[in-house]
Amino acid sequence: MRQDDLPAVLQIEKQVFSSPWPEDAFSSSDFGESWVICEDATLVGYIMYHNVIDESVIINLAVDPAYQRKGYGKELLKNTLHQLTDRGFTHFFLDVRVSNLAALALYEGFGFQRVGLRKGYYTLPDEDAYVMAMIVKREVI
Repeated sequence: MRQDDLPAVLQIEKQVFSSPWPEDAFSSSDFGESWVICEDATLVGYIMYHNVIDESVIINLAVDPAYQRKGYGKELLKNTLHQLTDRGFTHFFLDVRVSNLAALALYEGFGFQRVGLRKGYYTLPDEDAYVMAMIVKREVI
């Protein structure tokens, strides 16, 4: 994600999430790494993640509502997981609203499993989050 992507990312953030992150959260280098996906010249989605040793936590994934259900979220997640796996990351984690059935289906389709529950994790509306995890086994030669 580049600085000039920020206006489009913020717009998507506001459209997709009931408690959008403030602009300074995206400007900070604390959140880790990110990718965007575009259709032609239009930014339609983004993913953000934070890496520590061999673990990666996906902290945000969003697609513009006008472009949802067209494979952009799947493409972002697939490319990110491939890149990170190629770099040696083996453990992946994320949180997701228990009511977000589309996201649950996406993550479970990639092999993520529900491993925990965070009570009252989300606000507006108040809701629990599933903690999801996936471990990729690397072959030892």
